[in-house]
Amino acid sequence: MEPVVEREVLLPATPEEVWESLSEPEWLGAGAHIEMRPAGEVRAGGRTGFVEWVDAPAGIAFWWSEDGGEATRVEVALEPEGDDTRLTVTESRPLALLDAVGADLHLDLGVPRPGMPELLAR
Repeated sequence: MEPVVEREVLLPATPEEVWESLSEPEWLGAGAHIEMRPAGEVRAGGRTGFVEWVDAPAGIAFWWSEDGGEATRVEVALEPEGDDTRLTVTESRPLALLDAVGADLHLDLGVPRPGMPELLAR
């Protein structure tokens, strides 16, 4: 995966209407599950993770990974544009740089590992 993948689309709806659709986990795929709250669980298509933040109807960010795979961060932003909404999805690998230099963010800085939301609740 590239370090950052970003896609955007202009939707003929208000941010509130788009947010309502995002509140249904099916936007992540059939059988998906997402708890729309900080430290909430995310499961979709063999990936698991946790919600970083939620700011309805402006957006959501979460981390996820396949079992044993590299964690990525997904941010979904909703911005009003006239009568429409610009939806931007950005998936990035913020830990890739630290991996490249051999740093262990989890040990060096005490940051919770993606997929461990119970540590965020402390």
